[in-house]
Amino acid sequence: PVTTDLEHTQKESKHTPRPRTMSVFAFASKCVNPLALLRAHTSMGASSSRNVSRRTSAARPVTTAASGHDVGKSDTAMPVAADPEIEVFQAHQANAQKLSFADECRTLVELGRYGVISTFSREHGGEYPSGSIVGFAADTAGRPIFAMSSMSGHTGDLKANGRCSLTVTAPGFKGAADARVTIMGTVEPIPAGDATTAARDLYLAKHPDAFWVDFGDFSWHRMDNILGARLIGGFARAGGVNGEVYTAGVADPVAGFSAPIASHMNADHEDTLLAMVGHYVGLTVQKASIASLDALGMNLQVTRGEDSFNMRLPFETPATDRKAIKNVLVAMTKTANKAAKAAAAGKDGEAGDEEAAAGDGEAKEEAGEETKEAV
Repeated sequence: PVTTDLEHTQKESKHTPRPRTMSVFAFASKCVNPLALLRAHTSMGASSSRNVSRRTSAARPVTTAASGHDVGKSDTAMPVAADPEIEVFQAHQANAQKLSFADECRTLVELGRYGVISTFSREHGGEYPSGSIVGFAADTAGRPIFAMSSMSGHTGDLKANGRCSLTVTAPGFKGAADARVTIMGTVEPIPAGDATTAARDLYLAKHPDAFWVDFGDFSWHRMDNILGARLIGGFARAGGVNGEVYTAGVADPVAGFSAPIASHMNADHEDTLLAMVGHYVGLTVQKASIASLDALGMNLQVTRGEDSFNMRLPFETPATDRKAIKNVLVAMTKTANKAAKAAAAGKDGEAGDEEAAAGDGEAKEEAGEETKEAV
């Protein structure tokens, strides 16, 4: 039999595996009654608007983001949820405390060691951007400092036109679900003197093996006049801040400890993470791991059934140093485990009551049969 290209494509598509990792929105939509969605869509009409809600840190004075998109109540509200846990989960995530946009931008830049600098390439009349991987270190104002060789193409580009952008990804970046930030400004040489000495010390603290910074063709540069920063914090979190707000932001004090703490918890205490998600978020999951953490909480990767997605789990109290993180995790572990034991005891009690009732019923039936036989 002859198979058309369309039929062949349709047959192949049935066997094409789909990635299981999804956003909170995609996960929640799987649990919604399709007919209810259709009715809701019809009543809403062809055009609708989305309310954008910004979530900022309550642990310190907030720096306002110029624009952004975050998980808000309107984003997670669904007409009808078939699974009652989903409604609880949506409400929790809509109000989960997280870093402000400015603080998260500053944190990513502070943690970063390498990034992609985009310059106006001289090879095409300075009208098209060219990207280069560069090492950098941020100063106390969040300004990236670079050691640049005169032989590098981007150094010549910046000499002709210092306007550029720098994109920095979160540690362990793997894909679209992970955070990244792009800052825009003007890169210029640092005048010789005390400023270059300070720049060298700062850079070598972040790149201790960079002996080549003292070679004759290298010079120190810094991004000044930062116009703004654009943050993509993963699924359902994106926004931008202007240069003034970016500079006023504060790098998170504990994000630098995220990797070792996450590694330990993921390797030895997954049962604790499962209990925390169940107690604090109200969601039953089969797998949970920490992707990153900050002073206000943890970003988790969880698996529920066949679906994997990201979620936010705030701390009970902000943690400003490594010891504080340990204390808050221990406290939350005790609370979650206590709640889990109480729930298990309640189920055992209910099961016992049901068994007792079933036993009483069987005894009554036997007594009834014996009475009939006696009569």
